Amino acid sequence: MSAFLYRTLTSRPIASLMNMLVGHYVTIYMIHRPRPLDGAYDGVSPELLEQCILYAKAAGFEFASVDEVIEKALAKQKPKHPTLCFTLDDGYQDQLDQLVPVLLKHQCKPTLFTIIDMVEGIDWPWDSRISDAIWNARQSQLNFHFNNQTFVLDFSTPEKKRISRRELTRFGKSLPANQLDQYVASLLNALDVDPHKPAPSNYKPSSWNSLRQAEKAGLRIGSHACSHRVFSALSDTQIKSELQRAHDLLAHELENPSRVFCYPSGRALSDFSEQHTELVKNTNFFIGAVTSMPGNISLRQIEQQPFLVNRHSFPASFEKFVRYSSWLEYIRSRI
Repeated sequence: MSAFLYRTLTSRPIASLMNMLVGHYVTIYMIHRPRPLDGAYDGVSPELLEQCILYAKAAGFEFASVDEVIEKALAKQKPKHPTLCFTLDDGYQDQLDQLVPVLLKHQCKPTLFTIIDMVEGIDWPWDSRISDAIWNARQSQLNFHFNNQTFVLDFSTPEKKRISRRELTRFGKSLPANQLDQYVASLLNALDVDPHKPAPSNYKPSSWNSLRQAEKAGLRIGSHACSHRVFSALSDTQIKSELQRAHDLLAHELENPSRVFCYPSGRALSDFSEQHTELVKNTNFFIGAVTSMPGNISLRQIEQQPFLVNRHSFPASFEKFVRYSSWLEYIRSRI
């Protein structure tokens, strides 16, 4: 399809018409961090977020919280217009300071899935610790060995640092919990970083007070478990413990926590399995759960699999937002 034809098919007048004809599909967005000044990781600028929201309002979309989306699907209720849903993962303070206000300003009904151990001050996430250490590495190269695995790492440019970070994080997800701790400590030592280093200012977690203030302003807050370790690396007992502790703390600290769960990392098969989906479901804490698997989704699909709800990563450009939200993308997701 030519760029001209695509722009025509996703233009506001045609999008508004086709949204009415196609109807009842949902695009759920997953947002992580605001764009950092130093380029250490990918992020979303508040300006881009607002531009996308203004487009969506003009194109006739409606906004719903992820709880509302799943509740309507289970009740077989159909919205009048295609729906957009905004979720944020992790619970860093800069998300509350820069992104949540934009979403609340336009009544987008956002939900923040927070990592409980981070808010509690127990630890900051293992993958963030790796990311911070690599970005600030003084070495330009490193040969790192762990469990008969050798990593030849290049830190000579920002892009090569990002590649190294992705490689190390991917490997960390494959390790059981006790080995993951050893792996992170060994890697940080090899990078001359104190394994007990507290989170720097750019990884400042939200607090219960800041979360309560955001909840009063309209933010819904839900569980992203406790440690941000993928379920495939944890035992059933460990998973049940994390689910229970996160649920209890959210219920104690907040007025109305979300009844939707967010899987850590959230890729089916690699990060969690059908067995883990059943564990989440059988707690009876939740009406559904979101993954990080991409794709638009219909209310019928959510009704059939409420604990496997797809989300798109929020795109890096306005053009991609238009595409991901469009009736064309929904039809493509169905093929």
